[in-house]
Amino acid sequence: MLKSIGEPAGMTVLDAGCGEGYLARILARRGATVTGVDSSAKLIEAARIQTLAEALPVTFDIASVDELPYTDDTFDLVVCNHLVNDLYDPSKPISDFARVLRSGGRLIILMLHPCFYNKHAERDQATNGLIASSYFETRGIEQAFEVDGLTSPVANSAWFRPLEFYTEELRKCGFVITSLTEPHPSVEQVQADGWWRKGFTRPLFMLLTAQL
Repeated sequence: MLKSIGEPAGMTVLDAGCGEGYLARILARRGATVTGVDSSAKLIEAARIQTLAEALPVTFDIASVDELPYTDDTFDLVVCNHLVNDLYDPSKPISDFARVLRSGGRLIILMLHPCFYNKHAERDQATNGLIASSYFETRGIEQAFEVDGLTSPVANSAWFRPLEFYTEELRKCGFVITSLTEPHPSVEQVQADGWWRKGFTRPLFMLLTAQL
């Protein structure tokens, strides 16, 4: 994500679905003026608390990405760091991202791969577990996550639509896709780390960069 953003100094950035604000703080430390927005009041509270120790050019707002509380042509860059899969239908948010971006502005989306991602238990199967009839429908995955020995207290829901849906929504809103990559560990990382060997049996992530 940071490589795709490039040098953020001097830019006005919207961190859409900012959570507790770690990416917003990184960009602010690098010279960007950042607004973080999230629908979770508790996450925004955590973001504000963690920002108190630093005098950073960043603010956090409680709002839905379906209806952003910002005027047209406000931002140079909108970043969506693992937000899109939280949305049952990202059509309205994509449209609103286009509205608040200035002409020439960029939208960067990091998301779970719509073609390959499935439940953790299915990743060691010979196929990705998808058939055409389910791939071209809206599908949901619900699962708990284990990180560093801790299991999430509630299951996470992720929503997927076919790849053509995302590219068409971007086109309809005036975006031109300038990059589509699939972030993945290096060969050296896979060889050295059993976690990657077990967990990364197929492409899991997609990174889209689009410009107005």
